[in-house]
Amino acid sequence: MTRMSIDLRAAFGAPARPTCVGLAIASILVLGLSGCPKKNEDTTPGTGSGSGPAQLAKKVSISWGIQPAGEMADLYLALTDETGRVASHSLGRYKGTCSVTAPSAGMNALTAVTCRTGGTGTELHVVTQGGDTIIVLQMGIDEGVTPDPMSRQEVKRIKIPLGAAIEVEPIVSTTGAP
Repeated sequence: MTRMSIDLRAAFGAPARPTCVGLAIASILVLGLSGCPKKNEDTTPGTGSGSGPAQLAKKVSISWGIQPAGEMADLYLALTDETGRVASHSLGRYKGTCSVTAPSAGMNALTAVTCRTGGTGTELHVVTQGGDTIIVLQMGIDEGVTPDPMSRQEVKRIKIPLGAAIEVEPIVSTTGAP
């Protein structure tokens, strides 16, 4: 059996050396084909790169702890993960009667606690940053004055698993209304 080779460059009258256009076309073909999955590669969404089942997303539930101490109250932020493990973070002692409330408008907070004495007090907010951090912020409040989000100060920064789903304990009405 004889082997026959054909010089395609000579057959089509192309120059013997590759040109810039030829190199550009070859580069595009190589780069374009390198992104294609292999025939035996699993492309099913959610299976990850390993051979085992996909891991479930982490979950963190947030709830407030309020412990009255005379005319003051000690505040805590409890984080419960999907396994039931609870981590309590002390936030300090605040003056007044404290209760879980909806955050003031424009604060972009997940949940809030308000501690009031008469027409003034302190409001604490829980916000997230970067998908892996929970930040507790505080600001002073005065009745009749629109709160300024820029006046908030950081109280605590808590790391959580990146991309964890965050659940907030619902506000429970103490008046009996839904």
